[in-house]
Amino acid sequence: MRVLFVPAAAPSHYYPMAPLAWAFRLAGHDVVVAGQPPVTDPVVRSGMTAVAVGGGYDMLAGLTEATETVRRETGRLLSGSATWASLPPEVQRRYSEMRGAPHVRTAEDMADDLVAFTRDWRPDLVVSDPLTYAAALAADVAGIPLVHHLWGPQPPSLAKFPGFGAPPERWPQDLLKLFARFGARPRAEHGLCTVDPCPPSLQPAPVRAQVRTAYRPYNGSGQVPGWLLRRAERPRVCVSWMTTNTAAAGQGARHPVGTLVGALAALDAEVVALVRPADRERIGPVPDGVRLVTDLPLHAVLAGCDAAVNHGGAGTMLTAACLGVPQVIVPQEAGLVFNAECLAATGAGVALPSSETDGERIAATVAPLLHDPARRLAAGRLAEENAAQPSPFEVLATLQELM
Repeated sequence: MRVLFVPAAAPSHYYPMAPLAWAFRLAGHDVVVAGQPPVTDPVVRSGMTAVAVGGGYDMLAGLTEATETVRRETGRLLSGSATWASLPPEVQRRYSEMRGAPHVRTAEDMADDLVAFTRDWRPDLVVSDPLTYAAALAADVAGIPLVHHLWGPQPPSLAKFPGFGAPPERWPQDLLKLFARFGARPRAEHGLCTVDPCPPSLQPAPVRAQVRTAYRPYNGSGQVPGWLLRRAERPRVCVSWMTTNTAAAGQGARHPVGTLVGALAALDAEVVALVRPADRERIGPVPDGVRLVTDLPLHAVLAGCDAAVNHGGAGTMLTAACLGVPQVIVPQEAGLVFNAECLAATGAGVALPSSETDGERIAATVAPLLHDPARRLAAGRLAEENAAQPSPFEVLATLQELM
């Protein structure tokens, strides 16, 4: 069987798919991953065959611009349902249009290449991120079954996305025109089912035609140093800070990780912070007991940690959750606030307000996690729940039955 995976143009949306892609490959099937250029290198480094489609449009830049536009015009960072509800209706409507437009532009960018490749290679199944409209288009044109694959807790807004719940009359006009150009039929639901790698306790709402699977932590490849394999003499805390959290502090400010790791080191803890190479200079000097790393996958670092501080990205949160690591999440946008609230509801972590950037106050929230048995037990239960979910090989068998 030939299986085509089509993730969104971000490594964090490909990584949750990688275990299922490996399962298909190990079972003897041909697997190709098609995506925009930002995702092809991570695909190749995961051991899969990549095909670049499109490349003339940057979806992440478009989404960032939409968020920054609201921030400039309102003076507020959109960080949760309360902030959203406080915006005037016309701002909500325009922001929704701006946030939806990059997904349509991405589909326009990918469509020609993806449809041509799908017609030529003739896969038997397409596995796609719900955000990647071009995958539904290509699958429909070629008459191939489509399966959606989630990346974490399903946000309420996802049911309003074309092909994942929204009726065609609510689709953006440009997307309808794109489907019409290729003779594809717009449908409210394009997928046979939805593969869900999120533990049940972290999934707050029903998932349509859900096929559960265990989350397998994979965040890229790298060479693990010896010090990371040895058990730390003191509690080890992992810090991973996303670019949006950095931007929230302002480009002229000191990188927030610089103050945060110093406050965490004062807890008599060993601190390991994963940062971008471009941010290393802004962080400045760090105290003894702090390691700044730029080339290690998150799952390799978290495996030996006692607590984690992060931004609430789904892949980051789920990696810590399935490894049984208690977390403190400081999100900086609405989707990440949603993830943080889902985790906090399980007892396996703490969600701080998006406005909380003071290193000492964050460290004071981390301190109890290093010694509180209730938090550690909750994190352990979440890891056990995840491990009890069907393996990627079991999901493979289920998908074959549905076809």
